[in-house]
Amino acid sequence: MASNLTLNPTSNHHWFNGFGNMFYEVNHKWWGTRFWLIQVIIWMAIIDGMLAITVLSKPKFSEALPAPSEAEMANLKATIADVGIEIYLVFSGMFAACGVVVLAQDALVGEKRSGTAAWVLSKPVSRAAFFLAKLAADAIGILVTLVMIQGVVGYFIFRAGTGISLPITNCLAAIGLVALVLLFFLSLTYLLGAVSNARGLVIGLPLILIFGYQFANKFPLFVKIMPWNLVLDMGSSPAIASALIKGQPLATVTPIIGTAVLTALMIGATVWRFQREEF
Repeated sequence: MASNLTLNPTSNHHWFNGFGNMFYEVNHKWWGTRFWLIQVIIWMAIIDGMLAITVLSKPKFSEALPAPSEAEMANLKATIADVGIEIYLVFSGMFAACGVVVLAQDALVGEKRSGTAAWVLSKPVSRAAFFLAKLAADAIGILVTLVMIQGVVGYFIFRAGTGISLPITNCLAAIGLVALVLLFFLSLTYLLGAVSNARGLVIGLPLILIFGYQFANKFPLFVKIMPWNLVLDMGSSPAIASALIKGQPLATVTPIIGTAVLTALMIGATVWRFQREEF
């Protein structure tokens, strides 16, 4: 009987052991409950709400003054459109990044401190799969609820308020940069969660970095590779996402490359650090 038993060799991808099960579990927390809907409502009120206040409010003119000319009205409409784009990018990029940090602060720290990570990793789940599955599920949830849905709603609010139909491809490119900004801070929060068990550090350092653009003039070389330039007007040049929306030529692509490279390095560093974590 033993001689008739044939064993078929299988390929065991050690790094991704248990990825599918872990991804399903974290993904279910987003889409198997009302969590996604809550995020959509909250960020629609913040991001698209601020855009609506900017572009839908009608300017009031004093009756004592002559009515503005067509040229003046066109300039006013263009100014409102520019401000609306700036407001949208600030809130969808930097303010939403604060939300990403809050959402992800407990992703690794909470699991480690509660002992859940040690229990899960005692099963046939690799440490890389444990981290990458959580990161992928959170990234998808954030991309859909904080970026894509808000971008679609924001597009129609902008068009209703200004009468301007922005090129779809330009808007998609700008939304892609917003997604890159949020992925940067998501990866940073995960990295800090792998390095430390202190929630104060995990949430505090990214928040300091988010608002660190105010001191950017002191570190000009550092600023060139940071995500601030993607969604903020840093003074010397408009936000790269704003230039994309308007169809203007880009002054530089260094911040895009720098943010993408730093994000990839942080993901790699988190995998490396988490592999050496003691539970």
